[in-house]
Amino acid sequence: MVSMKKIVSVLLALCLLASLLVVTASADFTTAPMLTGGDGHTIVLKNDGTVWAWGSNTNGQLGDGTKTNRNAPVQVKGLNDITGIAAGDVHSLALKCNGTVWAWGSNKRGELGDNTNTDRSTPVQVFGLSDVTMIASGYFHSLALTSDGTVWAWGLNDWGQLGDGTTTNLKTPMKVPSLDDVTAIAASGYHSLALRSDGTVWAWGANDYGQCGRAFTTDEDQYTPVQVAGLNGATAITAGLAHSIVLLSDGTVWAFGRNDSGQLGNGGGGRQITPVQVSGLSGITAISSSSAHSLALKNDDTVWAWGYNYYGQLGAGLRGTNYSNVPVQASDLSGATTIAAGHCHSLALKSDGTAWAWGDNYYRQLGIGTALNQFTPVQVKGTGGSGYFNAKGADFPAENTIFNTKYESNFWNWFKFIVLLGWAWMWFI
Repeated sequence: MVSMKKIVSVLLALCLLASLLVVTASADFTTAPMLTGGDGHTIVLKNDGTVWAWGSNTNGQLGDGTKTNRNAPVQVKGLNDITGIAAGDVHSLALKCNGTVWAWGSNKRGELGDNTNTDRSTPVQVFGLSDVTMIASGYFHSLALTSDGTVWAWGLNDWGQLGDGTTTNLKTPMKVPSLDDVTAIAASGYHSLALRSDGTVWAWGANDYGQCGRAFTTDEDQYTPVQVAGLNGATAITAGLAHSIVLLSDGTVWAFGRNDSGQLGNGGGGRQITPVQVSGLSGITAISSSSAHSLALKNDDTVWAWGYNYYGQLGAGLRGTNYSNVPVQASDLSGATTIAAGHCHSLALKSDGTAWAWGDNYYRQLGIGTALNQFTPVQVKGTGGSGYFNAKGADFPAENTIFNTKYESNFWNWFKFIVLLGWAWMWFI
């Protein structure tokens, strides 16, 4: 006859099995990891929807409730279920899965969109926005794309970068007129870009170097969107301080605007008002630009860079070389899945969740625990400066043993169950 003790043991084992199965099958919020860089700070979105930051924090742009610079990742307060991030010069943006936008950092030009000019060291909600699908940030202005294909803008407007036909700064978002059916947006410096579903590119704002794709002989800024001539089949856009980069569906990259530091990557110098092809690039899947350099991710997961290199932001180990006017490969970096260009630093995420950084490090924006500039990619440290940052789970230990914590958790759950089942079976028999 089976004793009550044995029956209870079996029931306990079955209950524990059920709880383990629930834990294993639970669907927590996940999103695609990404990263972005500002003037002296870095922002990373982890796949659990939390946001982490390091570097300069003079205006609260790290969002941790202080104005203390950080040389290792700290979590941005009060944010969860985030799907997108963007960094301006000294402000930051985040997009929640519910379509709202949150902002923190400098607000002197209204770039936080909360109807004030008050700096914020923790995120505040941007006024009046909903159903947002994408965000972008210039130096001191911000953009949002909504699900109906319209673009909204706020912040600094001295060069018409808000696209509303004026030069009046805005403390809350305003719809960019005469622009619809937009699928992607980009901004940097003092101009803005939009990609429409028909593959055409539109630009507005500062045009002193032809970065809006218009004649620079009159240095005429564009206060409303204008179509960039000679571009069709565009799939991605990015903007630098005074240049613009476009990825076409055939995997080639095209550029226009300022070129005194090789920003256009066409092997020459001199600004261009119409798009020119970036030399030697094919099979490109993603692009990113900032102040005066640009990055491209190739379909073999390698990273290529061109433009200004005084701080090593090209990542090719070119010490003493101020710029390259053709793309060069970032050294010892493979398996990259995401790239981002900060003001004078560069960033990448690899498929294993590790984060890599190179270039200017004056504000510790590389997250490596020192202030030394880096001319080749180095791995970002973990929280508190120990171990290594992991965009897909808990920080890696110092020896950087790569093991996905989700699967590790599932493994141990099943291991514990098997042990428990064996224990119960021993009691039963």
